[in-house]
Amino acid sequence: MGYYFFAASLPALSLDAPPPLSFDRFLSLCREHLRAADLRALEELLRRARPESRSAFVRTWCNKDTQVRNAVVRLRAGRLRQDSEADVRPQNGVDLLIEKRVAEAFSRPTPAERERALDRLRWTILDELAGFDPFTGAALLAYALKLKLVERWAAMNPEAGRERVDKLVNRDSENNTRPATGRE
Repeated sequence: MGYYFFAASLPALSLDAPPPLSFDRFLSLCREHLRAADLRALEELLRRARPESRSAFVRTWCNKDTQVRNAVVRLRAGRLRQDSEADVRPQNGVDLLIEKRVAEAFSRPTPAERERALDRLRWTILDELAGFDPFTGAALLAYALKLKLVERWAAMNPEAGRERVDKLVNRDSENNTRPATGRE
């Protein structure tokens, strides 16, 4: 049995538009409409559950997201001429399309464009995991993760970015400040 009314009532999502509803509101609606197994799977996703979940969606998402993250780690380490093996997490199999799309994302000229390309890859993976029927639990789990991506991009703005950079620079300069030795 599908979630026909609930799924049909949800607004469309886009990485290029503000979120049409808050994640908190969506979660509240899920608590009203989802069956126990689907709600448990959603909570596992929010807790960044490990691949041991009973939900096939959660297990597959965790593995695919780990593949994306591992590809990013390997590319960044390669650029720095460092070994990445200590930072690579266990994954099942290798999806060559993920590896290719991450490499394409890293060819983008700016960090923001790289991040957007990586999130578009995640969006595509979620579309695949949702399947063709938009009224299933899997489709709603994919919607939840997409809504998180939309909220993430909506929260980004130049002022907040500058504040974050300033904090990092100030913290770094405080950590690198040497006490006066009197021999200067």
